[in-house]
Amino acid sequence: MKTLFSRILLAQIVAVLLALFVATAITRVSLGLSFKGFLETQEPNVLQTLVPVFADLYASRGGWDFLQDNPRNWQRIWHLSRVQNGGPRRDGSGLRRGGPGDRAGPPEEPQTEFQLLRWMGPPERGMFRDRLFLLDENRSWVAGSGAAPSQAGALQPIVVDDVTVGWIGFAPLGRTLSPEAERFLSGQVRITVIAFMVALAVAVALAYLLARKVSRPVRELGDTVRSLSRGDYSPRASVASRDEIGALAGNVNQLAETLQKNRTARQRWMADIAHELRTPVAILKGEVEALADGVRLADERMSASLREEIDQLVSLVDDLQTLALSDAGALNIQKEPVDLSVLVLQVVDSFQDRLAGRGIAVDLRVEEAVSLMADQHRLRQLLLNLLENCSRYTEEGGKIRLSLTRNRDETELVLEDSGPGLESEQIQRLFERFYRVEGSRSRSGGGSGLGLSICRNIAEAHGGNIRAEPSLLGGLKIRVRLPD
Repeated sequence: MKTLFSRILLAQIVAVLLALFVATAITRVSLGLSFKGFLETQEPNVLQTLVPVFADLYASRGGWDFLQDNPRNWQRIWHLSRVQNGGPRRDGSGLRRGGPGDRAGPPEEPQTEFQLLRWMGPPERGMFRDRLFLLDENRSWVAGSGAAPSQAGALQPIVVDDVTVGWIGFAPLGRTLSPEAERFLSGQVRITVIAFMVALAVAVALAYLLARKVSRPVRELGDTVRSLSRGDYSPRASVASRDEIGALAGNVNQLAETLQKNRTARQRWMADIAHELRTPVAILKGEVEALADGVRLADERMSASLREEIDQLVSLVDDLQTLALSDAGALNIQKEPVDLSVLVLQVVDSFQDRLAGRGIAVDLRVEEAVSLMADQHRLRQLLLNLLENCSRYTEEGGKIRLSLTRNRDETELVLEDSGPGLESEQIQRLFERFYRVEGSRSRSGGGSGLGLSICRNIAEAHGGNIRAEPSLLGGLKIRVRLPD
């Protein structure tokens, strides 16, 4: 199976090779077109330079016969460099007429104009020389390239004594270049390819470093995820960068922490459930054994004790079922019009005797006719749990304030008590399951620790929320918001 390292490295190499191929092709075509353009721009200057030289040749030879009769003289004129001391010989002895065996005449003194013809002689200038042609005054071919006059580009006239005696020009370049031009372009392309090969080597080295840098954290992430899948939540991925891989490593670490916390919470929850069930079951077992052994009589006192423990078990089982349904998203919510003002007064009235027995005053600030679409049974359960929490933990002689207000698009229920107060860390954990502020498992100090968790699930099932904060009365403030 291909690794990320090999894929990145291969992708970089393929990308550079494609770039090398495309750039080489473009460079070759571009150089060819540019070179042709360069030659075409140079042609008028070369023709203007050669016109006076051919005019002198015509005047010294008395016409173009020396070229028409002996085509080899066309090649010889490129090497003409000397004439006799008396100047150019007009009898044509410098270039004899005749067959292929004719040779150049005796050495002559150099003449400046003829040096321009020598400029065309070297092999590298064949790109100009091989395309040059000469026409007579009637534009009939005399010598040079075999291009027909109709194929010629711009022609330059050759004038002797104010009379046009001939024309010179260059044949079109066509699609192919001369061998000299091809060698020149091949050399340029070769240099370009060498430069690209060097760039390829550098790119491969950089790609190797990049692939190794990218694949290493990914491999570490893979090791961390494998450990998490095996149930080991202790490993953490190193976050060495702020890019996408670094963000992924941070998310994996956060996932590991969440899994570890969830496992700890699940273990603690199972222990709490076992403890909560063990206590009433142990009491029931003891009462039943005492009854069976004849230690205690089946009187009203024993019946009340058994009934109380059974009610406690039923309440705990109901709470666990409510939490399980809400966690699964299956909490049964049947909304109907509910007059929350009346419901709040009814629930508070059911706690009046219990609160009065402890000297706890109740301050009600309930607006009239506050109605909304909700599940009346679940809202009653929420109010009972909140008031149960206040009645348990508010000190004797304290105070409870309950307010119900209707805002623009929501209903707000606020329940406050006079204390004792809680620390911020304790407030943040109030809605955790089985959490008790005093840290004791004693049933005399509090309930099962599920009441506020159920309140949160009921509020969220209605699309609202619940949160806790310190109260100005000195204790705790619970704020519940429910949408219309």
